[in-house]
Amino acid sequence: MGSSNAIRFKDVSPAVTVKRMASGFAQNIAAGQHQLTSDEPVEVGDTDTGPSPYDLLLAALGSCTSMTVAFYARRKQGRLEHVAVRLKHSRIYATNCAECETKGVCWTILSVRSC
Repeated sequence: MGSSNAIRFKDVSPAVTVKRMASGFAQNIAAGQHQLTSDEPVEVGDTDTGPSPYDLLLAALGSCTSMTVAFYARRKQGRLEHVAVRLKHSRIYATNCAECETKGVCWTILSVRSC
């Protein structure tokens, strides 16, 4: 077998637990030692105590993108001082949930842009 320069990452990711709070849509999230809250904005009938699930998903995508750029720069021994990833999404609740019961799909990200 030929040698490979690929870096293999050990799966050390802890389980993520999500629990609904007493009322509304707010959720307690535990990811290892980290605690987060997710919620929906006041405009859709909740208390906005944390980022929405859409915002958390974009944050995850943006973090992954930024870390990947930094990883490649480090691997190529390039100089990288700053990485910024800007993401946006759009959603239409009625469209997103039109097929929830028939297809088991409850939401769709309509567009993700990295700038």
